[in-house]
Amino acid sequence: MKNRILFIIGLICIPTLGFSQITTEKSLQTLLVKKRAYNQQSKQGFCIQLYNGNEKTALKRMQDFKELFPEIEIKRIYKVPEWKVQTISYKTRIEADRALNKIKEEYPGARVL
Repeated sequence: MKNRILFIIGLICIPTLGFSQITTEKSLQTLLVKKRAYNQQSKQGFCIQLYNGNEKTALKRMQDFKELFPEIEIKRIYKVPEWKVQTISYKTRIEADRALNKIKEEYPGARVL
C-alpha cells in the first residue's frame, strides 16, 4: 500500500518538476534577452559629471569649463531638485577616463558616469 502511494505521488510530482525547470529556463532566457535590449537602448556611453547642485553655480561652472577645455562639449541637465553639468558621452570607459585625467586637475570632484 505504501509503495502504491509513493508511486502515485511520484507520477504526479516528477512531470511537474521537469515542466517547472523548462519554464524557469525559458523565462530566464526571456529576461536575459530583455536586459540586453534595454542595455543597448539606455546605455549609450560614458559621460563625466562636473557639477551637481544649484542652477547659478552650474552656469558658472559651464562658463569656466568652456574657457579651460573648449574642445570638450558639455551639457546642463535638470533632474529634480538639482542641476547637473556633464560632458557629452564617450563610447568607451577608457576614453572617458583619459578625459577625466585632464579634467581632474581643475575639477577634482569630477567623476565618470
